[in-house]
Amino acid sequence: MRGKLNILITGASRGIGNAIARKVAHRAGNLIVTSHYPDSLEKGVESIKQVYTGPLFRYSVDHAQGASAAQDLSEWVGQKVDRIDVLILCAGNFFEGSLMSIANEDFQNTINTNFSFNYHIVKRLFPLLKKGENTRIILIGSTAAYGAYSVPTYSIAKYALRGLAKNLRSELMAHNIGVTFISPGGTLTDMWSDVDVPPNRLLEPTDIAQIIDCIFELSSQAVVDEIIVRPMLGDYDE
Repeated sequence: MRGKLNILITGASRGIGNAIARKVAHRAGNLIVTSHYPDSLEKGVESIKQVYTGPLFRYSVDHAQGASAAQDLSEWVGQKVDRIDVLILCAGNFFEGSLMSIANEDFQNTINTNFSFNYHIVKRLFPLLKKGENTRIILIGSTAAYGAYSVPTYSIAKYALRGLAKNLRSELMAHNIGVTFISPGGTLTDMWSDVDVPPNRLLEPTDIAQIIDCIFELSSQAVVDEIIVRPMLGDYDE
């Protein structure tokens, strides 16, 4: 990719999303970031401003609202830019509990945040994505998308997200839109804040950010379909 890009990153206030925003910001002509929590978003924006001085837009949206949240965000984005070159979908959450015990609202919240919102935002932004330069959509998945997992609802949502990525890849290639699904294993984010993890046992958020930045160095005809990244000793089991 050449030139400055219009980049939209969801879930960019902290963790992997914030690391991605900071890493790819040098490629941005306009950088758009979202988060559910306004206070967290402001902190995330301040950290991004340490490495990026260009136009930076932020929008607080409850990704758990699914289709309605996607509609609100897409309408707002359409007022800021006339195209999207890069869409990085990183917003995610999880709730503990077995499939038989988890509260219905927690199940639906997980599905909406990790899957439904992502489907609807791609659909809503499709007119702007078609106008992009060598447009790329990058979905942040998880190794939970490949087998049964200790947080089963999260696993189901990431399975669905992987299916979305594969089908988007097939459907959107005709529009010169590449789709990549990246699956990190355990990564040192706030999700692990209550767990006493040995040093260097988890991935760093910057590991995923570095991989994504490298994608933009490829030729325009090259698309990375899927990447799995795990800690050296495998996923951490407390």
